[in-house]
Amino acid sequence: MRAIYFALFVILFASCKKEELQPGEDNLFFVEFEIGSDTVYYEDGEENYGNGPGIRTYEDSLGRLHSQYTVFQRSSQTPDYTKNTVGIQVVKFLTDTLFPSYNVSYSLFDEGTYGYGSYNLDSTTAGIEGAIFFYVDNDSVTWSSDVQYGTQESWANFEITSHKAVDELQFGAKTKGTFNCRVFNGTGGHLDLRNGRFHARTIYPQ
Repeated sequence: MRAIYFALFVILFASCKKEELQPGEDNLFFVEFEIGSDTVYYEDGEENYGNGPGIRTYEDSLGRLHSQYTVFQRSSQTPDYTKNTVGIQVVKFLTDTLFPSYNVSYSLFDEGTYGYGSYNLDSTTAGIEGAIFFYVDNDSVTWSSDVQYGTQESWANFEITSHKAVDELQFGAKTKGTFNCRVFNGTGGHLDLRNGRFHARTIYPQ
């Protein structure tokens, strides 16, 4: 199997100082999951972490692979900031090669259940619509649920439980979800992520 090489996305962080946020769960942005007996938890505004949305899109004569994602990552001023990073991406194949409208992008995180997909910069395969979860661990190893690296087990699932539009300049929605998945390093290793949940800023402004 080939190794996964992770290229950092350009992330639009929309994190705010805690005193600027209204108290309550609606402004708590986090991702949490279990790996064996260990719990991984990253929270926007804590330990230099930020959370914000991004967009990846690719088109050729056959169509367009379009995706929106959200990332939890530390400030670039933090040493080793690329470690301990999480991203959640949703991919859709569009037969129209025109750049998608905002409404199309917004719908990528609509409430519902999703399979796990693939984003491979080659629309000749039509990609695979669905969710992709990636995790860069403390050793800088990238783990991804992208199905080009391995298949999911029967217990895997991904669900968007809430997707609410917001009147903000830097992001378009607040999105909640749950997940269980297997992630792969591209060289034969895998991790099982269980009891995952997140609340994130999603939908990159267009």
